[in-house]
Amino acid sequence: MSKVRIITDSNAFLSPAVVEQFGITVVPHRIKVGGSFFEEDADFTADDLFGKLNDAQRSGNTRLPEVQAPNINAFLDYFQGNGESEQIVCIHMSSELSPMWSTARKAAEMLRGRYTIRVIDSQSTSFGLGLLVKVAAEAAAAGASVNEVARVVNGAIPHLYFTAFSESLNYLERSASLGPSQSLLGTMLGIKAMLMMEDGHLVTQEKVQTREEVVDKMAEFVTEFASVQELGIFEQNYEGPRDELVNRLHETLPKVKIQKIDYPPSLAVYLGPSVVGVLVHEGMY
Repeated sequence: MSKVRIITDSNAFLSPAVVEQFGITVVPHRIKVGGSFFEEDADFTADDLFGKLNDAQRSGNTRLPEVQAPNINAFLDYFQGNGESEQIVCIHMSSELSPMWSTARKAAEMLRGRYTIRVIDSQSTSFGLGLLVKVAAEAAAAGASVNEVARVVNGAIPHLYFTAFSESLNYLERSASLGPSQSLLGTMLGIKAMLMMEDGHLVTQEKVQTREEVVDKMAEFVTEFASVQELGIFEQNYEGPRDELVNRLHETLPKVKIQKIDYPPSLAVYLGPSVVGVLVHEGMY
């Protein structure tokens, strides 16, 4: 077994086989919907999230859902484990979207001197976060030290890119600083916002009106990279455009691995329903 333990959160796109192979610890987010809390796991999907939200809204609770981390005592338990290694690399969803990173850092500070813990802000989400975690786990399994694992992860972060289109402009008022008047006008005109992730922040780039334009813009975004190693594509209520995009990219980039990935609730909280997104792992020269 590796001397370095890898910890991440439930936003990461990881197969159960990878989690088991490398002994990765996955800390679940808590999703607050109305007055109820739900643990983000394989049994709680984005569809479940929006179903619960509709129920809450019918009961008069109009607040948007929230992403929360477990309390600091829970993190201390994860770090201390059951006599496992005291060397840990902890990689989390962008700190601009999730409190996991800040909670993990506070817990790590409390264990300073007893444990060697590197807490890393992925500045990414979902497929991108999962790639970083897998890179870390592979390095640890090969015998890398805590600092060496952290260095590999930090070197990979700048090679991850994210774009998405969302029709739920009211969600973007909170997550991407879209003004209320822009949101209202955009909704009236049927506009979809193109988002990018810059240093972990979601920012709006441009707007389109038709789903055909969405596919064109997203394909253009991907094919502008000189080298693409792999892609993850998620959707909610966009299955047709998602499949059209996948087919187009298979033709343009026949050697690139393209995965249809889950839309995690911890990301859906920020983008809302009716969305399609791509995460690009840029080839490293």
